[in-house]
Amino acid sequence: MVNLQTSQIQEIVSNVTKVSVSDILSPSRKSNIVQARHLSMYFSRFNTSQNLKTIANQHGKDNHATVIHACTCIHQDRRRNSSLNEMYQTIESIVKNS
Repeated sequence: MVNLQTSQIQEIVSNVTKVSVSDILSPSRKSNIVQARHLSMYFSRFNTSQNLKTIANQHGKDNHATVIHACTCIHQDRRRNSSLNEMYQTIESIVKNS
């Protein structure tokens, strides 16, 4: 596990997806923003030492189940969405080299 902070991951995801951090943290349900938020939660879960509740709170959400849902969505959607998979791989390489 890489020891990053959620805010660092949010910045990385923002740069790759071209969605601002403020949009990632917003309650917006636009698909591109939701996808960026899910990516941020996913990488926060697997690359920080923070618990699910803390990750949810740092993304403007109240419930740890939101993070679990985000991780499930990213895991499933990567298989059928090549652009999502490319963003995922780009973020993964940046996170691993941080």
